[in-house]
Amino acid sequence: MRIVFILAILLICNPTAFSATGAKFLALETGARPIGMGGAFTAYTSDPYSAAYNPAAAFGIKTFTGSFSHDTYWKNRRYESGYVAFMKGPIVFNIGLQFSEISDIEARQTATDVPDYLFNSPDLALKFAGAFKINNSITAGMALGWIFEKIDTYRDNAYTLDLGLIILPHSNLTLGLSAMNIGSKMKINTEEYDIPTGLRVGALYSFKNLKPAIDFVYLDKDLRVHLGGEYFIKNALYLRAGYRFGYDTKNISAGAGFVRKNIRIDYAFTPYKNNLGDSHIFSLTFSL
Repeated sequence: MRIVFILAILLICNPTAFSATGAKFLALETGARPIGMGGAFTAYTSDPYSAAYNPAAAFGIKTFTGSFSHDTYWKNRRYESGYVAFMKGPIVFNIGLQFSEISDIEARQTATDVPDYLFNSPDLALKFAGAFKINNSITAGMALGWIFEKIDTYRDNAYTLDLGLIILPHSNLTLGLSAMNIGSKMKINTEEYDIPTGLRVGALYSFKNLKPAIDFVYLDKDLRVHLGGEYFIKNALYLRAGYRFGYDTKNISAGAGFVRKNIRIDYAFTPYKNNLGDSHIFSLTFSL
């Protein structure tokens, strides 16, 4: 029960320790299924991408399962991610990789119209997670991560810890709790900064083929609310929608998923405000 105690302390202590000024890609939502339902995914279990929101939530996967996503995120930013999960004894292991890159950044040493040169800024996160049952109602999870960031010729890395719980107070109700990206500082050139640690509390209610969910996310000293869900039609089609409160650049999202035997193809769409364009996310999920 030690992990329960640690998470409780994290939630009631002063949250100003979780400010973020760098490695912003860690705060991005990932996976077409979660994004299609507004990022309300802390209590959703048995999906390879569950561990990206709660390391305990991957529990329930029994065979080797993988999922890979591509996100056309604004004009000059790409975002790729992949998660695989498998059960070994009483533990479900999950390995996740996230890669983000901003290309064609202009570098200037003086105030001129023509840049001195262009450079790319890649970011990488690699995480290894494990989830296990404490009892019939509580599942716990933990993930260790390595984060790499490069800006021009400067680079640094950091190490992270994710903690999570899944609680089943009722057969139709699932609660999720997680603390994501607790970690060391990073230093780029002479600037030292925290990575974006987030606290998430979510609930999922299962009603026949409809699964609505809500998440409360504390990130960057702000509380955000995510609403979403999915509807399953005839064992072949998922319809999803979601809405976010508390963000300056995004709110609504929608998506769909098509299932054929052991393969699922997902798509999600998020329109951005302030002329930032739209985001289209595609995912392929399979099990062996």
